[in-house]
Amino acid sequence: MWKREKSEMRKTYSRTKRINQNRKTMSEIDFECKKCGTCCRDLLEDFDGIRKGLILTANETNLFPSEMVSPKIAIGVKKPDKIIEYQLSVNVCPHLNERNECMIYYKRPLMCKAFPYESGTFSVKCEVFSHLKAGVPCNVAFSLTEIEASEKLNRYIMNRFRKYFKKGSKLWEFDLATKEWTVKASQNP
Repeated sequence: MWKREKSEMRKTYSRTKRINQNRKTMSEIDFECKKCGTCCRDLLEDFDGIRKGLILTANETNLFPSEMVSPKIAIGVKKPDKIIEYQLSVNVCPHLNERNECMIYYKRPLMCKAFPYESGTFSVKCEVFSHLKAGVPCNVAFSLTEIEASEKLNRYIMNRFRKYFKKGSKLWEFDLATKEWTVKASQNP
């Protein structure tokens, strides 16, 4: 197990180094958190007609009071049977203190560790990038912490999909606004 993790870490480091070397022609920003707390507020977003919260893995749900956690993505045939992802269902993280510090910083969710790195780019929700337009090329020097957390979360989600998404299954998404499940995709038999 350790050899595989070590190999993945080397690949991540090489990929990060290569990405940073290839971005020399774009404007450059060294990411340094300003501790403004913006990333811990306004967590609920409406996207494609569905209200969504901060993504949580099954283990991360234990970091929050149960009434603040809802399912996010599930798989099932006629109804959602197996929950793949969870979500925080409040707009402000309960672990953010008055000094904009995370009270569970060292065990915070992967999504928080990855922020503001999002699928190979950055979130304009972050104060550091708020002046930029989404999709505009920019060379951002992220630490391996953000990149590795993002990749670990992506692996977690993909492994859960591979394990549970079978022929005839449907992908369900839970809407925090309506408290109802909607079908997002299906695997035809």
